[in-house]
Amino acid sequence: MAPKLVVARKWLAIILIFVPVIYFSLILDAHLVNIPFTDDFNLLETVDKLRKAPDFLAAAKALFEQVNQHRFAFERIVMLVMVFFTGTVNIKAQIIIGDLFLLGILYMLFRALKKESIPFYYFIPVPYVLFNLVFWENAYWGIAALQNTPLIFFALVTAYAVGRGDRRGAYLGLLAALLTTFTSGSGLLTWIIGFIILAFQKRFRLLLGWVAAAAAFVLFYFLFDYNVIPANGDKVWTHPVFNFIFALGFWGNAFFLDVRHPLVPQFHSDLIACILLGGLIFLVFIGWSLRIFIKRKLVWSDWFLWGAMMFSMGTGAMFVISRPINTYLMYGGNVFSRRYMIFGIALLATGYLCFIILVKNKKQLMNVVAVLSAFTFVSLNFVSYYLSIVQVRKMHDDLVIDSYYWRNYNTFLTAGDRFGDIPFWNHPTRMKSLVSSLEASGLTDFYQFNTIPAPGRLLAETADTATKYQGTFDATFHYRNTDNNVPTRYYQFTAVRDENSPAPSYFVLASARYKVVLPAVPVPDQASELLKGGHYYSNSYRYSLFKSKLPEGIYDVWLMYSDPSATSKWKSLPTGKRVKIN
Repeated sequence: MAPKLVVARKWLAIILIFVPVIYFSLILDAHLVNIPFTDDFNLLETVDKLRKAPDFLAAAKALFEQVNQHRFAFERIVMLVMVFFTGTVNIKAQIIIGDLFLLGILYMLFRALKKESIPFYYFIPVPYVLFNLVFWENAYWGIAALQNTPLIFFALVTAYAVGRGDRRGAYLGLLAALLTTFTSGSGLLTWIIGFIILAFQKRFRLLLGWVAAAAAFVLFYFLFDYNVIPANGDKVWTHPVFNFIFALGFWGNAFFLDVRHPLVPQFHSDLIACILLGGLIFLVFIGWSLRIFIKRKLVWSDWFLWGAMMFSMGTGAMFVISRPINTYLMYGGNVFSRRYMIFGIALLATGYLCFIILVKNKKQLMNVVAVLSAFTFVSLNFVSYYLSIVQVRKMHDDLVIDSYYWRNYNTFLTAGDRFGDIPFWNHPTRMKSLVSSLEASGLTDFYQFNTIPAPGRLLAETADTATKYQGTFDATFHYRNTDNNVPTRYYQFTAVRDENSPAPSYFVLASARYKVVLPAVPVPDQASELLKGGHYYSNSYRYSLFKSKLPEGIYDVWLMYSDPSATSKWKSLPTGKRVKIN
């Protein structure tokens, strides 16, 4: 091949590797807002406690305060550092910091492939699976981004450091295992993984030190201001087949599409795909384990990839043990939270590299694996963006309107099952005191987007009764299962604008008692239209929610849009329609 073509091919490969990283970052940055969401308030509360702690013991208890089975010390330290340098906690910056650890994961996987002397062209599929929106909730939610992504990175660093085979690596491994432990509960797995690697390396002196350190930190974890949460319900061994299938599904959850999965007596096709992928990954893990036993001279990449697979698979096993099921996973229901997909994504990327390395001596087979994987990962990447950009947009719009609901109705649109619910299990004063304290201390700027007039003044200041909305509006309802699989009335409000109508920002349901403001989220166009070069969004706008999130009453429907020339910066147009919520 001509030298110029060689250089061009190299640069093309580099561009292909970084393209998914760039558009992942741009899309997230366009939607991120500095507003806490549910469990973010738990961390903000402990940061507030840390700043006001009267002594060292109180500060230590706040730093290591238990959340379920977890100790979020790393996350709190990051937030404290942020407060030290800026005087506040910026949730958007927190999310960006967490998502940057994806680059660390990408780099470590690249180093492993390079160590095996495989051309970097075979690495091209990896960023397309690592940087997609299958796990959008993890990439967009403050506590999740700062928990799960660094957790995986620290676990990889632990496996890499211990696998290096030198004393400096063992010390780095101890530090990384400590960070992993106090990032999330599944970080405790790193001590087991380090033990296994050191035992197989026959480094028994270091192994004793590792066990001693593990014992010390694990004892501290469970004995210092810790409450054991009793496990209720079935045990995992009660239904071993169902739960083994559940584990396979978790390991292959990269194929868990962002669509509804109602609990029905029929199989969901994407969940079947998850199980099949999980089975393939399990076979690759067995193959890699055999390689560890058979290969005469092992290098750090062997141990690293083995440890990386063990961590994600072990996290899946812990998930199944804590939430055993008694039926087929493929039936659907409240299966996985979208934030857990990050573990399946990391496992799939690691499994792909292991598979490529296992067949590297069979060039033709390696090329087939690479091409099929590239096609699969790019397709998954496209599907994830098509299905989930609108979910990210909805999350953004819900968070922006939360301050309106809190200031006027002491509730959140983003939290609770019923209108009026608040975080911290509806405690009468805890949330109100926390928000007041956070705002007074400057830790948050919760009301920065609260530009909508108060309910009593909303229509008086924004209504344009002389102009009727020229598009169409429709309100429908049907029965849909909640997360607890209880059929409940589910409302859907839809507006279609014509060419002369402004793009609505909100549906306003107006009664004498309430002014319910709901985001008008644009509806994605058909995928076929998008592929023809059309826009992602259509000219339809929609918002859907369960009846329990709406107060009962008869409402006039208005559509509100941004108008910088108006006194209140907003204008509301009547639709001429009325809806009854009962």
